[in-house]
Amino acid sequence: MSYRDAVNYLGAKTRIHELYNQIGGRIVICPDWNGNVMTSTCDGIDGSSFGLVNVKAIDSGKTDWFYNSYGGEDQLIFLPESGTFVIDSLPQPSVLRMRRSVRLNADHGNDAELDIIRTVRLLDRYEIYLIFGNAAAISLDQMDVSFVGFITVNSIVNSAIRSPSWSQPVSLQIRGMFNSGQSTVAIVPFQPVKESESEFSIDTDFFGSSPHGRLRLLPSATSPTAVLLRADGKYRCQVTASRKRVKPILGALDFREGTLTLIAFDLELPYSDESDQTVRAYNHGPSFPGEAEFAQFYEFNLLSLIHELPHGETQTLHQYTLHINADKRTLTYLAQEVLGVEYEQVYEKMMK
Repeated sequence: MSYRDAVNYLGAKTRIHELYNQIGGRIVICPDWNGNVMTSTCDGIDGSSFGLVNVKAIDSGKTDWFYNSYGGEDQLIFLPESGTFVIDSLPQPSVLRMRRSVRLNADHGNDAELDIIRTVRLLDRYEIYLIFGNAAAISLDQMDVSFVGFITVNSIVNSAIRSPSWSQPVSLQIRGMFNSGQSTVAIVPFQPVKESESEFSIDTDFFGSSPHGRLRLLPSATSPTAVLLRADGKYRCQVTASRKRVKPILGALDFREGTLTLIAFDLELPYSDESDQTVRAYNHGPSFPGEAEFAQFYEFNLLSLIHELPHGETQTLHQYTLHINADKRTLTYLAQEVLGVEYEQVYEKMMK
């Protein structure tokens, strides 16, 4: 599905809003579908579409959170899981601000009110430099490189007018679902393990043991530098990692299409639980031969710490998404400088 096809399809199903710039970057947002950023492109209206648009689920009207959602490359997950956002300000070509309210049952039969504010904005080159570093910013100036970047700022405010003394523990979750490719590898980079810390902590057994070659560690002299996940939509498997181990950036390389996807996010350190599992990379596909499936995709899933949210206070989570189409030489440079992995090593581990 091209970006044009995705926009035309979504526009026939629900209210949409597009953000765009003058260099071919475009994203489409569905305010009535929980304000999801559904998909994006870096090559204009006829470019490739990066985010999953789950046509079968949308057409059927039967969805669930885990396997069969509408899709979207930046979804804010907060119970109740879905809702309609109203546009909170006059839309601009590169910015959209939305708001909705949630009522939760509090003590003594009173309702507590939470306001959810979601701002989506295209990133400019200076912001890309600040978030992804100088290597990314320099690479984008090359003539044969195209890109699109955006930020979502997700805030929950405890307005609680009826129950001002009520403090609500909340956590924000952002889920990104992307179109799988035969030659796509998801990458979760890791911090070095210090001598004083316990052993390296990841979990790969949620769906049972994965077939050989679908999950690989990139070794180093002291500890793994990254975990690699085959993101081809052919087999269901995932990896989760402790927030003390991951870096505040995730990535995916599509070797066939020449695309690098980067996801940067807020990384709060846990208070004491070293095994706190907050970053998930997941490849969706059949769990056994012949199983029916709705869509082939891979995803990244990020979960913030749980905080008490007293009356009048706000919790905010930022996520930054950047897609880059470039030649092999540029992608090799970016993989090393931004993700800390060697392009050729990833290819050798996962594609051969």
